[in-house]
Amino acid sequence: MIVSFALEFESRAEMEQVVKRLQKRHEVSGELEMLPLGEGRWRLTVFSEKPLRESTLESLPGKRVSAHSAVRRESLQGEE
Repeated sequence: MIVSFALEFESRAEMEQVVKRLQKRHEVSGELEMLPLGEGRWRLTVFSEKPLRESTLESLPGKRVSAHSAVRRESLQGEE
């Protein structure tokens, strides 16, 4: 089962700290998409092969938002 979620951050450094935490402490494997949003903000979209508890997700810094991959959106538009 793939679990997907997205978080927005005020800086790239803050996002990179969360990526390290997910990979080292929570042993998340799968795809991580890091996307600049402008004005220094970043979005991290995670497609995890490992299920994560809701309490784990809530403990992560950043603002939780809908998980939409820019890559998937572009590939779907190209197929129409």
